[in-house]
Amino acid sequence: MKSVILSALIATLPLVAAPVFAADEINVSNGISAAGAPLAAHGVDLVALVDDGNPVEGFATHSATYDGASYYFTSVANREAFEANPAAYLPQHGGFCSFGVSVGKKFDGDPDQYLVADGKLYLFLNAETRAAFLEDVATTAKTADDQWASIKSIAVGEL
Repeated sequence: MKSVILSALIATLPLVAAPVFAADEINVSNGISAAGAPLAAHGVDLVALVDDGNPVEGFATHSATYDGASYYFTSVANREAFEANPAAYLPQHGGFCSFGVSVGKKFDGDPDQYLVADGKLYLFLNAETRAAFLEDVATTAKTADDQWASIKSIAVGEL
């Protein structure tokens, strides 16, 4: 009887635990940062990127954790700006390549290949995917937003 109950508990564990762990919703590095969460945005200071157009690496000493990911900043002021309004600085589509998302894929988003349009930060795999996105920003951004709703919780390897 104990083995039947144990088997039933083990069998239902994935059903209970699955909603807690979303699959690849934020593009993060492997491993854990000094803040105890995976590092997002390749460690680039998103405030410096959005406000100054400067993709500069931040420091672990100026980190903030948001939605289970760690973000690094170059100063306390930048970290505080992010903490006050994360939505103003977070990249669209979980930091994955926005062009890739528009075609149903989760490619790495490189903060050196970025675009700020209509107050939103978009990251791209490389110069070619950025150029493809720029051909029709409004349409491709809308397509990416629609696709993101479908693929957000799907693991990279399953796409």
